[in-house]
Amino acid sequence: DVVVVGGGIIGLATANEVLKRFPEMTVAVVEKEAEVAAHQSGHNSGVIHAGMYYEPGTVMAKCCVEGAQMIYDYATKKGIPHERVGKLICAPSEAGHKMVEELYKRGTANGVKDLRILMRDEVKELEPNVDVYSALDSPNTGIIDYGDVTRHLAKDLAATGRGKLELRYEVKEVKTVTGQDGKKEVEVRGVEPGQCGPLKVIQAKNVITCGGVHMDTLGKMTGGAANPKVMTFRGRYYQMKPEFRNIVKRNVYPVPSGGGIPVGVHFTPTCGGYRQQQMIIGPGACMTFHKEGYSFFQTDLKYLWNQCVTNQGFWMFAIKNLKLSFGELLKDAAKPVFLAEARQLVPSLTPDMVEDSFTGVMAQVFMEDGTAAKDYIFERNLLDGTTLNLRNAPSPAATSSMAIAKELVNCAVQDFNWA
Repeated sequence: DVVVVGGGIIGLATANEVLKRFPEMTVAVVEKEAEVAAHQSGHNSGVIHAGMYYEPGTVMAKCCVEGAQMIYDYATKKGIPHERVGKLICAPSEAGHKMVEELYKRGTANGVKDLRILMRDEVKELEPNVDVYSALDSPNTGIIDYGDVTRHLAKDLAATGRGKLELRYEVKEVKTVTGQDGKKEVEVRGVEPGQCGPLKVIQAKNVITCGGVHMDTLGKMTGGAANPKVMTFRGRYYQMKPEFRNIVKRNVYPVPSGGGIPVGVHFTPTCGGYRQQQMIIGPGACMTFHKEGYSFFQTDLKYLWNQCVTNQGFWMFAIKNLKLSFGELLKDAAKPVFLAEARQLVPSLTPDMVEDSFTGVMAQVFMEDGTAAKDYIFERNLLDGTTLNLRNAPSPAATSSMAIAKELVNCAVQDFNWA
Protein backbone atom coordinates (compact mmCIF):
# COMPACT_ATOMS: atom_id res chain seq x y z
CA ASP A 1 0.00 0.00 0.00
CA VAL A 2 2.72 2.48 0.99
CA VAL A 3 6.40 2.95 0.20
CA VAL A 4 8.44 4.96 2.71
CA VAL A 5 11.74 6.19 1.25
CA GLY A 6 14.44 6.41 3.91
CA GLY A 7 15.64 3.92 6.50
CA GLY A 8 16.57 6.44 9.14
CA ILE A 9 14.75 6.93 12.41
CA ILE A 10 11.96 9.11 10.95
CA GLY A 11 11.32 6.83 7.99
CA LEU A 12 11.06 3.71 10.14
CA ALA A 13 8.99 5.49 12.80
CA THR A 14 6.61 6.61 10.04
CA ALA A 15 6.31 3.12 8.60
CA ASN A 16 5.50 1.72 12.03
CA GLU A 17 2.99 4.49 12.69
CA VAL A 18 1.15 3.60 9.46
CA LEU A 19 1.05 -0.08 10.40
CA LYS A 20 -0.13 0.68 13.93
CA ARG A 21 -2.98 2.93 12.83
CA PHE A 22 -4.04 0.93 9.79
CA PRO A 23 -3.90 -2.81 10.57
CA GLU A 24 -4.92 -3.78 7.05
CA MET A 25 -2.12 -1.89 5.29
CA THR A 26 1.27 -3.09 4.03
CA VAL A 27 4.40 -0.93 3.96
CA ALA A 28 7.79 -1.21 2.26
CA VAL A 29 10.74 0.90 3.46
CA VAL A 30 13.51 1.43 0.91
CA GLU A 31 16.98 2.50 2.07
CA LYS A 32 20.02 3.40 -0.04
CA GLU A 33 22.60 2.02 2.37
CA ALA A 34 23.35 -1.53 3.51
CA GLU A 35 22.06 -0.82 7.03
CA VAL A 36 19.53 1.43 8.72
CA ALA A 37 20.63 4.60 10.55
CA ALA A 38 23.70 4.86 8.32
CA HIS A 39 23.90 8.66 8.34
CA GLN A 40 22.25 11.27 10.58
CA SER A 41 20.30 8.79 12.71
CA GLY A 42 23.47 6.91 13.68
CA HIS A 43 26.03 9.73 13.87
CA ASN A 44 24.86 12.39 16.30
CA SER A 45 25.24 13.44 19.92
CA GLY A 46 22.54 11.03 21.09
CA VAL A 47 20.70 13.61 23.20
CA ILE A 48 17.03 13.32 24.09
CA HIS A 49 16.20 17.03 23.88
CA ALA A 50 13.65 18.49 26.27
CA GLY A 51 12.41 21.32 24.01
CA MET A 52 13.61 24.74 25.15
CA TYR A 53 15.43 25.88 22.01
CA TYR A 54 12.41 26.06 19.71
CA GLU A 55 9.92 28.84 19.05
CA PRO A 56 6.65 28.29 20.93
CA GLY A 57 3.78 27.38 18.66
CA THR A 58 5.90 25.63 16.03
CA VAL A 59 5.49 22.00 15.04
CA MET A 60 9.16 21.61 15.99
CA ALA A 61 8.51 22.68 19.58
CA LYS A 62 5.39 20.54 19.92
CA CYS A 63 7.04 17.45 18.44
CA CYS A 64 10.15 17.78 20.59
CA VAL A 65 8.29 17.78 23.91
CA GLU A 66 5.90 15.04 22.78
CA GLY A 67 8.61 13.05 21.00
CA ALA A 68 10.99 13.07 23.98
CA GLN A 69 8.40 11.33 26.14
CA MET A 70 7.67 8.85 23.34
CA ILE A 71 11.39 8.02 23.08
CA TYR A 72 11.65 7.49 26.85
CA ASP A 73 8.57 5.24 26.81
CA TYR A 74 9.76 3.24 23.78
CA ALA A 75 13.27 2.79 25.20
CA THR A 76 11.84 1.55 28.51
CA LYS A 77 9.49 -0.87 26.74
CA LYS A 78 12.23 -2.27 24.47
CA GLY A 79 15.04 -2.29 27.02
CA ILE A 80 17.16 0.18 25.03
CA PRO A 81 19.93 1.74 27.18
CA HIS A 82 19.13 5.35 28.04
CA GLU A 83 19.65 7.74 30.93
CA ARG A 84 17.93 10.92 32.07
CA VAL A 85 21.26 12.60 32.91
CA GLY A 86 20.14 16.22 32.60
CA LYS A 87 21.65 19.19 30.82
CA LEU A 88 23.19 22.57 31.55
CA ILE A 89 22.98 25.25 28.84
CA CYS A 90 25.70 27.64 29.92
CA ALA A 91 26.49 31.31 29.51
CA PRO A 92 30.30 31.48 29.83
CA SER A 93 30.06 35.21 30.57
CA GLU A 94 27.41 37.73 31.59
CA ALA A 95 26.82 38.58 27.92
CA GLY A 96 25.13 35.21 27.39
CA HIS A 97 22.83 35.38 30.41
CA LYS A 98 19.96 36.97 28.46
CA MET A 99 19.90 33.88 26.24
CA VAL A 100 19.71 31.66 29.33
CA GLU A 101 16.65 33.65 30.41
CA GLU A 102 15.18 33.47 26.91
CA LEU A 103 15.59 29.70 26.75
CA TYR A 104 13.89 29.40 30.14
CA LYS A 105 10.91 31.39 28.79
CA ARG A 106 10.71 29.32 25.59
CA GLY A 107 11.01 26.04 27.43
CA THR A 108 8.33 26.99 29.94
CA ALA A 109 6.02 28.07 27.12
CA ASN A 110 6.66 24.75 25.35
CA GLY A 111 5.76 22.74 28.43
CA VAL A 112 9.25 21.64 29.45
CA LYS A 113 9.20 20.64 33.11
CA ASP A 114 11.47 21.46 36.04
CA LEU A 115 13.64 24.10 34.35
CA ARG A 116 15.61 26.44 36.59
CA ILE A 117 18.25 29.12 36.15
CA LEU A 118 21.48 28.62 38.11
CA MET A 119 24.33 31.05 38.79
CA ARG A 120 28.03 30.14 38.93
CA ASP A 121 28.18 28.71 42.46
CA GLU A 122 25.00 26.69 41.95
CA VAL A 123 26.39 25.28 38.70
CA LYS A 124 29.59 24.26 40.48
CA GLU A 125 27.57 22.32 43.05
CA LEU A 126 26.31 20.13 40.19
CA GLU A 127 29.44 20.14 38.01
CA PRO A 128 32.63 21.20 39.83
CA ASN A 129 34.66 21.37 36.60
CA VAL A 130 32.22 23.71 34.84
CA ASP A 131 33.03 27.39 35.34
CA VAL A 132 30.44 29.71 33.76
CA TYR A 133 28.45 32.83 34.63
CA SER A 134 25.05 31.08 34.63
CA ALA A 135 23.21 28.10 33.17
CA LEU A 136 19.77 26.73 32.45
CA ASP A 137 19.33 23.39 34.20
CA SER A 138 17.13 20.87 32.38
CA PRO A 139 16.95 17.69 34.48
CA ASN A 140 14.70 15.87 31.98
CA THR A 141 17.18 15.95 29.08
CA GLY A 142 18.60 12.50 28.44
CA ILE A 143 20.92 10.38 26.34
CA ILE A 144 20.36 7.38 24.06
CA ASP A 145 21.87 5.86 20.94
CA TYR A 146 19.43 6.63 18.11
CA GLY A 147 21.01 3.92 16.00
CA ASP A 148 19.77 1.46 18.65
CA VAL A 149 16.29 2.98 18.42
CA THR A 150 16.27 2.76 14.62
CA ARG A 151 17.37 -0.88 14.62
CA HIS A 152 14.56 -1.74 17.04
CA LEU A 153 12.08 0.05 14.80
CA ALA A 154 13.31 -2.07 11.88
CA LYS A 155 12.66 -5.21 13.96
CA ASP A 156 9.16 -3.93 14.79
CA LEU A 157 8.48 -3.41 11.10
CA ALA A 158 9.39 -7.00 10.25
CA ALA A 159 7.53 -8.43 13.26
CA THR A 160 4.18 -7.13 11.98
CA GLY A 161 4.31 -9.43 8.96
CA ARG A 162 2.99 -6.48 6.93
CA GLY A 163 6.19 -4.51 6.55
CA LYS A 164 9.43 -5.13 4.70
CA LEU A 165 12.76 -3.35 4.52
CA GLU A 166 14.66 -3.17 1.23
CA LEU A 167 18.32 -2.23 1.74
CA ARG A 168 20.79 -1.07 -0.93
CA TYR A 169 17.88 0.44 -2.86
CA GLU A 170 18.85 3.87 -4.21
CA VAL A 171 15.76 5.56 -5.64
CA LYS A 172 16.34 6.94 -9.12
CA GLU A 173 12.80 7.66 -10.29
CA VAL A 174 9.33 8.03 -8.82
CA LYS A 175 6.43 8.19 -11.28
CA THR A 176 2.69 7.70 -11.42
CA VAL A 177 1.15 4.72 -13.18
CA THR A 178 -2.39 3.42 -13.55
CA GLY A 179 -3.26 0.65 -11.14
CA GLN A 180 -5.46 -2.37 -11.82
CA ASP A 181 -8.51 -0.51 -10.51
CA GLY A 182 -7.85 2.41 -12.85
CA LYS A 183 -6.65 4.68 -10.04
CA LYS A 184 -3.31 6.46 -9.91
CA GLU A 185 -0.52 4.57 -8.18
CA VAL A 186 3.22 5.17 -7.84
CA GLU A 187 6.24 3.27 -9.07
CA VAL A 188 9.44 3.66 -7.06
CA ARG A 189 12.36 2.66 -9.27
CA GLY A 190 15.89 2.19 -8.02
CA VAL A 191 19.17 0.35 -8.28
CA GLU A 192 21.94 -0.83 -6.00
CA PRO A 193 24.14 2.20 -5.17
CA GLY A 194 26.87 2.72 -7.73
CA GLN A 195 25.28 0.30 -10.21
CA CYS A 196 23.29 0.74 -13.42
CA GLY A 197 21.13 -2.32 -12.88
CA PRO A 198 19.30 -4.51 -12.42
CA LEU A 199 16.34 -2.21 -11.98
CA LYS A 200 14.36 -2.58 -8.73
CA VAL A 201 10.67 -1.61 -8.88
CA ILE A 202 8.01 -1.37 -6.16
CA GLN A 203 4.49 -0.21 -7.01
CA ALA A 204 2.31 1.26 -4.29
CA LYS A 205 -0.77 3.37 -3.79
CA ASN A 206 1.18 6.08 -1.95
CA VAL A 207 4.72 7.24 -1.21
CA ILE A 208 6.11 9.12 1.81
CA THR A 209 9.72 10.33 1.56
CA CYS A 210 11.91 10.88 4.61
CA GLY A 211 15.26 11.13 2.84
CA GLY A 212 17.51 12.87 5.37
CA VAL A 213 20.33 14.67 3.60
CA HIS A 214 18.69 13.76 0.27
CA MET A 215 15.29 15.32 1.06
CA ASP A 216 15.62 17.92 -1.69
CA THR A 217 16.68 15.37 -4.32
CA LEU A 218 13.66 13.20 -3.54
CA GLY A 219 11.45 16.28 -3.45
CA LYS A 220 12.38 17.32 -6.97
CA MET A 221 12.17 13.70 -8.15
CA THR A 222 8.54 13.57 -7.02
CA GLY A 223 7.57 16.85 -8.70
CA GLY A 224 8.18 19.07 -5.69
CA ALA A 225 9.68 22.54 -5.56
CA ALA A 226 13.32 23.21 -6.43
CA ASN A 227 13.69 24.97 -3.07
CA PRO A 228 14.49 24.67 -0.28
CA LYS A 229 17.82 23.03 -1.03
CA VAL A 230 19.63 20.88 1.49
CA MET A 231 23.21 21.68 2.40
CA THR A 232 25.19 19.48 4.72
CA PHE A 233 27.54 20.39 7.56
CA ARG A 234 30.12 18.09 9.05
CA GLY A 235 30.20 17.71 12.81
CA ARG A 236 33.54 16.52 14.18
CA TYR A 237 33.66 14.90 17.62
CA TYR A 238 36.47 14.16 20.04
CA GLN A 239 36.09 12.03 23.15
CA MET A 240 37.61 12.00 26.59
CA LYS A 241 40.18 9.29 27.26
CA PRO A 242 38.78 6.64 29.64
CA GLU A 243 40.50 8.01 32.72
CA PHE A 244 38.90 11.47 32.14
CA ARG A 245 35.36 10.43 31.16
CA ASN A 246 33.91 11.71 34.43
CA ILE A 247 35.02 15.29 33.85
CA VAL A 248 31.27 16.08 33.81
CA LYS A 249 28.25 13.91 34.56
CA ARG A 250 25.58 15.46 32.34
CA ASN A 251 25.20 17.26 29.02
CA VAL A 252 27.00 20.60 29.18
CA TYR A 253 26.18 23.00 26.34
CA PRO A 254 26.95 26.64 25.57
CA VAL A 255 24.09 29.03 24.83
CA PRO A 256 23.42 28.90 21.06
CA SER A 257 25.18 31.31 18.71
CA GLY A 258 23.23 33.90 16.77
CA GLY A 259 23.84 32.20 13.44
CA GLY A 260 21.17 29.58 13.93
CA ILE A 261 23.27 26.58 12.85
CA PRO A 262 25.74 25.29 15.42
CA VAL A 263 24.57 24.69 18.96
CA GLY A 264 28.23 24.94 19.88
CA VAL A 265 30.82 22.47 21.11
CA HIS A 266 29.37 20.60 24.06
CA PHE A 267 30.11 17.69 26.41
CA THR A 268 27.78 14.69 26.14
CA PRO A 269 27.91 11.32 27.91
CA THR A 270 26.89 8.38 25.70
CA CYS A 271 25.35 4.99 26.32
CA GLY A 272 24.50 1.94 24.22
CA GLY A 273 25.01 1.55 20.50
CA TYR A 274 28.44 1.37 18.91
CA ARG A 275 30.03 3.92 21.27
CA GLN A 276 28.78 2.57 24.61
CA GLN A 277 30.07 4.53 27.64
CA GLN A 278 31.97 7.60 26.42
CA MET A 279 32.15 11.32 27.01
CA ILE A 280 32.11 12.98 23.59
CA ILE A 281 32.96 16.60 22.83
CA GLY A 282 31.51 18.31 19.78
CA PRO A 283 30.30 18.81 17.20
CA GLY A 284 31.51 21.57 14.96
CA ALA A 285 29.39 22.65 11.99
CA CYS A 286 31.75 22.85 9.02
CA MET A 287 30.37 23.21 5.50
CA THR A 288 30.94 20.06 3.45
CA PHE A 289 31.96 19.80 -0.21
CA HIS A 290 29.96 16.59 -0.70
CA LYS A 291 26.40 15.67 0.38
CA GLU A 292 27.88 12.88 2.47
CA GLY A 293 31.12 14.69 3.29
CA TYR A 294 32.43 12.86 6.33
CA SER A 295 35.95 14.09 5.60
CA PHE A 296 37.29 17.47 4.48
CA PHE A 297 38.62 16.02 1.23
CA GLN A 298 35.40 14.45 -0.08
CA THR A 299 34.27 16.62 -2.99
CA ASP A 300 31.36 16.48 -5.43
CA LEU A 301 31.34 19.30 -7.98
CA LYS A 302 27.69 18.71 -8.89
CA TYR A 303 26.68 19.10 -5.25
CA LEU A 304 28.79 22.22 -4.84
CA TRP A 305 27.14 23.84 -7.85
CA ASN A 306 23.55 22.79 -7.24
CA GLN A 307 23.35 23.10 -3.46
CA CYS A 308 25.97 25.73 -2.65
CA VAL A 309 26.98 28.07 -5.47
CA THR A 310 23.40 28.54 -6.73
CA ASN A 311 21.81 28.55 -3.27
CA GLN A 312 20.72 32.12 -2.49
CA GLY A 313 19.81 31.28 1.09
CA PHE A 314 23.27 29.90 1.81
CA TRP A 315 25.03 32.99 0.46
CA MET A 316 22.77 35.28 2.46
CA PHE A 317 23.58 33.24 5.58
CA ALA A 318 27.33 33.22 4.85
CA ILE A 319 27.45 37.00 4.29
CA LYS A 320 25.53 37.69 7.49
CA ASN A 321 27.72 35.27 9.48
CA LEU A 322 31.21 35.56 7.98
CA LYS A 323 33.02 35.20 11.30
CA LEU A 324 30.96 32.15 12.23
CA SER A 325 31.40 30.53 8.81
CA PHE A 326 35.19 30.85 8.74
CA GLY A 327 35.40 30.00 12.42
CA GLU A 328 33.67 26.66 11.85
CA LEU A 329 36.07 25.81 9.00
CA LEU A 330 39.03 26.59 11.23
CA LYS A 331 37.57 24.66 14.15
CA ASP A 332 37.09 21.58 11.95
CA ALA A 333 40.70 21.71 10.77
CA ALA A 334 42.48 22.74 13.99
CA LYS A 335 42.11 20.74 17.19
CA PRO A 336 43.48 23.55 19.43
CA VAL A 337 40.77 25.92 18.17
CA PHE A 338 38.12 23.25 18.76
CA LEU A 339 39.29 22.59 22.32
CA ALA A 340 39.58 26.30 23.06
CA GLU A 341 35.82 26.57 22.55
CA ALA A 342 35.22 23.60 24.85
CA ARG A 343 37.38 25.24 27.52
CA GLN A 344 34.89 28.11 27.74
CA LEU A 345 32.74 25.60 29.62
CA VAL A 346 35.38 23.41 31.28
CA PRO A 347 38.60 25.45 31.72
CA SER A 348 40.59 22.48 33.06
CA LEU A 349 40.33 20.58 29.74
CA THR A 350 43.76 19.92 28.18
CA PRO A 351 44.70 18.30 24.83
CA ASP A 352 46.20 15.22 26.48
CA MET A 353 42.78 14.34 27.94
CA VAL A 354 41.10 13.80 24.56
CA GLU A 355 41.31 11.50 21.56
CA ASP A 356 39.68 11.38 18.13
CA SER A 357 36.13 10.14 17.79
CA PHE A 358 33.57 10.06 14.96
CA THR A 359 32.15 12.59 12.50
CA GLY A 360 28.54 13.13 11.51
CA VAL A 361 26.86 14.98 8.67
CA MET A 362 23.73 17.04 9.27
CA ALA A 363 21.22 18.39 6.77
CA GLN A 364 20.47 22.11 6.87
CA VAL A 365 17.89 24.13 4.96
CA PHE A 366 18.25 27.88 4.46
CA MET A 367 15.38 30.14 3.55
CA GLU A 368 15.90 32.76 0.84
CA ASP A 369 16.60 35.49 3.43
CA GLY A 370 19.55 33.50 4.78
CA THR A 371 17.94 32.25 7.98
CA ALA A 372 17.98 28.60 8.95
CA ALA A 373 14.51 27.09 8.61
CA LYS A 374 12.91 27.14 12.05
CA ASP A 375 10.28 24.45 11.54
CA TYR A 376 9.66 21.14 9.82
CA ILE A 377 8.51 21.42 6.22
CA PHE A 378 5.94 19.02 4.76
CA GLU A 379 5.41 19.06 0.99
CA ARG A 380 2.02 17.62 0.14
CA ASN A 381 -0.21 16.37 -2.69
CA LEU A 382 2.48 15.62 -5.26
CA LEU A 383 2.28 13.25 -8.25
CA ASP A 384 -1.49 13.51 -8.61
CA GLY A 385 -2.03 13.48 -4.86
CA THR A 386 -0.17 10.22 -4.24
CA THR A 387 3.00 11.48 -2.58
CA LEU A 388 4.06 13.31 0.60
CA ASN A 389 7.57 14.64 1.28
CA LEU A 390 9.37 15.66 4.44
CA ARG A 391 11.58 18.54 3.22
CA ASN A 392 13.20 19.83 6.42
CA ALA A 393 13.97 17.92 9.62
CA PRO A 394 17.02 19.25 11.50
CA SER A 395 17.79 18.59 15.15
CA PRO A 396 15.83 17.74 17.31
CA ALA A 397 14.42 15.41 14.64
CA ALA A 398 15.77 12.22 16.26
CA THR A 399 14.18 13.14 19.59
CA SER A 400 11.00 14.12 17.75
CA SER A 401 10.98 11.22 15.29
CA MET A 402 7.92 9.40 16.61
CA ALA A 403 5.96 12.63 16.94
CA ILE A 404 7.01 13.68 13.42
CA ALA A 405 5.80 10.27 12.23
CA LYS A 406 2.38 11.04 13.73
CA GLU A 407 2.33 14.40 11.93
CA LEU A 408 3.25 12.76 8.62
CA VAL A 409 0.57 10.10 8.98
CA ASN A 410 -1.97 12.79 9.91
CA CYS A 411 -1.08 14.55 6.64
CA ALA A 412 -1.36 11.25 4.77
CA VAL A 413 -4.81 10.58 6.22
CA GLN A 414 -6.00 13.89 4.79
CA ASP A 415 -4.13 13.83 1.49
CA PHE A 416 -4.60 10.16 0.59
CA ASN A 417 -8.17 9.84 1.94
CA TRP A 418 -7.24 7.03 4.29
CA ALA A 419 -10.34 6.04 6.25
